[in-house]
Amino acid sequence: MKPGLLLAALLPAFSAVGDELPVLRRSFSEPASPVPPFPDGRFEPRCGETLSWIGGTEVHELDRHGLVEAGLHLAWPDRALRWRNLAWQGDTVHVQARPLHYYTERGDTQPGSIPDSRERTEPGVVFLAFGKMESLEGIGRLPRFVKAYGSLLDDLAALTPRLVLVEPPPFFESGPAAALAGPRNGVLAEYVSAIADLAAERGLFFLRHGAVEWTAAMSDNGVHLNAAGHRAWADALLARLGGGKGDPSAALLDAVARKNLFWQQYYRPTNWAFLFGDRQHVPASRDVEKREERWFVREIDALPALLAEAERDLHRYAKEAAR
Repeated sequence: MKPGLLLAALLPAFSAVGDELPVLRRSFSEPASPVPPFPDGRFEPRCGETLSWIGGTEVHELDRHGLVEAGLHLAWPDRALRWRNLAWQGDTVHVQARPLHYYTERGDTQPGSIPDSRERTEPGVVFLAFGKMESLEGIGRLPRFVKAYGSLLDDLAALTPRLVLVEPPPFFESGPAAALAGPRNGVLAEYVSAIADLAAERGLFFLRHGAVEWTAAMSDNGVHLNAAGHRAWADALLARLGGGKGDPSAALLDAVARKNLFWQQYYRPTNWAFLFGDRQHVPASRDVEKREERWFVREIDALPALLAEAERDLHRYAKEAAR
């Protein structure tokens, strides 16, 4: 396939398709009632509220480490908060690649196919962490970044005013491009300043990581955080948000990991083409005995109950740890 044709085939997955909404916007459900803003500009989650995270690789890795989520549960153990990581490796404000028919209202047109029927994420607090990878395009592309970020904020502001813009971690003097860390961080600082301006102009919460003593040992490749880097980033974010007193218990971290395993299986299911993609009509997507039933859809539909059960355990461990 020629490159131009390949791009045309993929483009609908990460942009508005016809009258379909952009992918990050359509990943959320419509709120049953208007979501109130933060009180007096303070970060204050409501009881039962969903905390969603959007970004690229570094944000996606928050689920693997679990420290920020556990810290927020410890800070508000009685509020039964729900953490949903919607980040995807490689996501930027410009492009968010997803499988064909991902959370679209209309799915595949072949006989026997159905649209994506998974539950969408409830809008509550939405954290957005962009800017680091985009800054590699240089200062000259900063206006393009600001325009794209503003457009994304416009999309999400229609759902909730509780948007939190997160300062990305820096580049590090480690890995194959260690010598480029200084110049890259100089450009990144301009992008961070632009993000701060966006937050100020729109009255949004800007979450800085503060005076962290970043070291080369916090990244193996100079770009992404390793375990030590995620620990430092978690401590810094939680200090600004008002949580994270002490280390989370092993039981709480295990509960966070179990819940996130179910969530990632639900939000990022494998064999997408057989689930809601363009191979739903083939025999392999059907039950062996009951040919009218879709075995994969049945499995996906069972995950929300498992997720809710894991979340109840998580909340119980958070209360015990807080006491």
